[in-house]
Amino acid sequence: MTDMKRLTYTTRCLLTYIFIYSGLALTSVIAAPPQEPVPPTTPTLEAQMGVPFLDNAVLQQQIPLPVWGASLDGAKVTLNFKGQVKTATADKDGKWKVVLDPMTAVKLKTVNDSPEGESMTITCEKDGTKTVKKIKNLILGDVWFCAGQSNMAGAIRTKKISHYPEDTLEKATYPAMRQFQSGDKAWVVCAPDTAPVFKKVAFFFARRLQQDALVPIGLIATAVGGSNIESWLNQEPYKTGGNYTQLVAPLVGYGIRGAIWYQGESNEADRRNYQPKLESLITGWRKAWNQGDFPVHFVQLPGIGASTTDNPAGGDGRAEIRQAYVEALALKKTGMAVTIDVGAPGEHPPNKYDTGDRLARSVLQKVYGYKDLTACPLYKKHTTEGNAIRITFDNAQNGLMVAKKEGFPPPVPTPDVKPQWLSIQAKDGTWHWADGAIDGSELIVSCKDVKDPIAVRYAYTQQPIGNILYNKEGQPVGPFSTIGYGPEQPADSTTKPKK
Repeated sequence: MTDMKRLTYTTRCLLTYIFIYSGLALTSVIAAPPQEPVPPTTPTLEAQMGVPFLDNAVLQQQIPLPVWGASLDGAKVTLNFKGQVKTATADKDGKWKVVLDPMTAVKLKTVNDSPEGESMTITCEKDGTKTVKKIKNLILGDVWFCAGQSNMAGAIRTKKISHYPEDTLEKATYPAMRQFQSGDKAWVVCAPDTAPVFKKVAFFFARRLQQDALVPIGLIATAVGGSNIESWLNQEPYKTGGNYTQLVAPLVGYGIRGAIWYQGESNEADRRNYQPKLESLITGWRKAWNQGDFPVHFVQLPGIGASTTDNPAGGDGRAEIRQAYVEALALKKTGMAVTIDVGAPGEHPPNKYDTGDRLARSVLQKVYGYKDLTACPLYKKHTTEGNAIRITFDNAQNGLMVAKKEGFPPPVPTPDVKPQWLSIQAKDGTWHWADGAIDGSELIVSCKDVKDPIAVRYAYTQQPIGNILYNKEGQPVGPFSTIGYGPEQPADSTTKPKK
């Protein structure tokens, strides 16, 4: 085995990332979050718009909407949009900003509707000279910031086998779905010939969101393969990261509805220590945006490699980093998509359809108020009943089932099979594999060798595949531990992914 093969996945990603990105994401600088939007650097009298005020943009509805840019020092700037006229004077650095009054998007009749775009006119005047700039085909809607590393950065492309259904591209005429990628110079309107550049998770997320909410959706894609979470942070006690400085800061202040986050693979060694970093990212971005506690929904990492069956205590591999996501749900206006059933031997599971769909379900339920729509069930509470422990979940009101999932189709119920990856802890601290009996929307866990149980764990391991728990709607039950992380697991207990 070569030295490179002996390296952990994280080390290999970091070395590759350093080589490709020359330290952009991993180099951190000490800097405070910008207090004002970042303007263009070389002012001219003609308005230079801040990122991403460009043709085809989606502007966030129902909020006071900041618009900014640059002109010459002292220039009078007049902005006209949808009957609103706002004025500002460029400061000594040429920067200017106006705030439009809240506006409401026109609801779509179908996802294929083409809303009528409108132009924004920006007039700059100084010393008797006047320039006029127009930004065309702007629509109001909901803008979602999509960030993370490679599993968020991957584009949908044209390989039909990775689409669900396979005619996804042929049907991708969604004029009210648009994407802007940080660093680019254009918004892309979704059509069969442009859809391949859309980020795969973001595309499936937006498609489902738009299907139910019938609102124009803007996606701002900001994701870098191999990046660690530190590169995206912007507040103490952490340094401000390179990806935040280069990719996020220029967008700060652009009106958004919320953010979705898919990252953690490069931080797998953090285990439970990932939680304070994720909390810092969420609270730090919210402070920088100055738009209140906007929603942040994240992907709990799927499985990778293989799990051992001789460790009922679990805690191996990515079990604790998954628990870190659960702990982060204590922050208000957060949500989580469970993906333990769509993992793969390698780092990039091909099924991003379910990931995007489950993110959308979480957002539709918690942000858009679709209370009848179920998302992934999560552990809620437990009670001890003699030699058994009864587990209660949210999002399981219609009942639980054991099922097996393969590929894109919904999981297939296996009612005659007991759920796998359940373990129970005895009073003496030992863990034992356990049986689970479904009682409607609850789960009763027991083991014939354990008389006085004190805790239960489910799917608390690297890659819990097989017959697992779902709600009746086919959404997977999230891994859980009724005692949280429990004792620290030794570093060498991590199950290595297959090469």
